[in-house]
Amino acid sequence: MGTTWLRSDWPVIPSHASMWKYLPELEHALHRGVIAVRDPDRPAFYEIEIGPHWFYVHIPSRITGVYLVAVARTTFENASVLMEHAC
Repeated sequence: MGTTWLRSDWPVIPSHASMWKYLPELEHALHRGVIAVRDPDRPAFYEIEIGPHWFYVHIPSRITGVYLVAVARTTFENASVLMEHAC
């Protein structure tokens, strides 16, 4: 599983209304650029860690948008899983 540099000015669309509050944080990071871990089982899906949050996004090739699929608070356990994916 490799890492990639993601940078996008596309709008972020949440998959659930409860995720709206995380959009500014994710959009700001994507505008600047952020390191992401590709999902080896699903093309165009990525894991991104920003501060205390873990994001799972889908960036389809045919649609100009970033879809926020899941968000969670990062814990030590989550961080070690992300590190295993990055290696």
